[in-house]
Amino acid sequence: MTNEFGAKIRLLRAGAGLTQEQLAQKLSVTPQAVSKWESGTSMPDILLLPPLSVALGTSIDALFSMTDDRRMERIDNMLWDRRFLTQQEFESEERFLKEKCLEPEKQARATLLLAELYNKRAKEYREHAAPLARRALSLLPESGDAHHAVFDAENGAYFDWNYANHAKLIEFYLDFVAAHPQDKHGYQWLLDLLIADGRCVEAREYLEKLDRLEHSYHYHLYLGMILRAEGRLDEALDCWAQMTQEYPENGFAWFVRASMLASLCRYDEAEAGFRQALERMQPKYVDAAEALAQLAELRGNYGEAIGWYEKEIEIARTDWNEEEGELIDEPKRQIARLREKMEKRG
Repeated sequence: MTNEFGAKIRLLRAGAGLTQEQLAQKLSVTPQAVSKWESGTSMPDILLLPPLSVALGTSIDALFSMTDDRRMERIDNMLWDRRFLTQQEFESEERFLKEKCLEPEKQARATLLLAELYNKRAKEYREHAAPLARRALSLLPESGDAHHAVFDAENGAYFDWNYANHAKLIEFYLDFVAAHPQDKHGYQWLLDLLIADGRCVEAREYLEKLDRLEHSYHYHLYLGMILRAEGRLDEALDCWAQMTQEYPENGFAWFVRASMLASLCRYDEAEAGFRQALERMQPKYVDAAEALAQLAELRGNYGEAIGWYEKEIEIARTDWNEEEGELIDEPKRQIARLREKMEKRG
């Protein structure tokens, strides 16, 4: 969204004799959403274009004549802000992005957006599949297929090495870091995969390459993960403790240490770490609050979990200027779910 587009909405709104509040009421959105459109910090959802054009007394084409770059920005925002896309939206944006993938100057961005569009659609289908698979299992409790359907929909953990190993993706990232030896992120993704598959000798080799490229808290993180995979848990815990000693004001160092502790079911220590992370991150990210909410729910403290999800919403509003979209809606759904659990528990 450009300032020019925001100025167009502001001018048409004023010409129609509407305040931001009145326009928002006509569109069933918040006045803050209208303010963000007019300031050029966000774009209206595609479904709002018809009523927006009517409210402003213009046509959609006149209101929203987009360049390719603007449309791709709108798609990016839509993938981030929306939980589900309509079939019409999906097909329209898929068709547009496929066309842009053929244009050399647009190819890179369009290819990434098309991949993200397909990933979002896959996630949407899994969300649709999950309650159906659970229901099928309740109706067919002895069905192995129903168990598989639940696991496939909800990313269940399979012990079968044939299914669970990451060899093909590791091969891709080995080629990637060979072709891009100065890209630290490639090494990090590769290390995640190697450690997950227990390939610790190779992981140590690539950790040293990453550390030579840039020393950061990631060295202690990954070394601790390797030590854990090797069965040297006490050394791993010492390594993660050293990480936050060396980087005491780095909120991300505290967050990843807390994540490792939570994965070991050391919930009290993990909670303390997530609180440290939340205190030190500027701007704050919602991840630590979400982790604290999940820890509280694991312990059966539903009221406390609700409080942390409310903290998520507060962070989204105060630190990221969000008033609508999935960053707000997802924790609201969690709050509603927890309140229902509290009512059932009595």
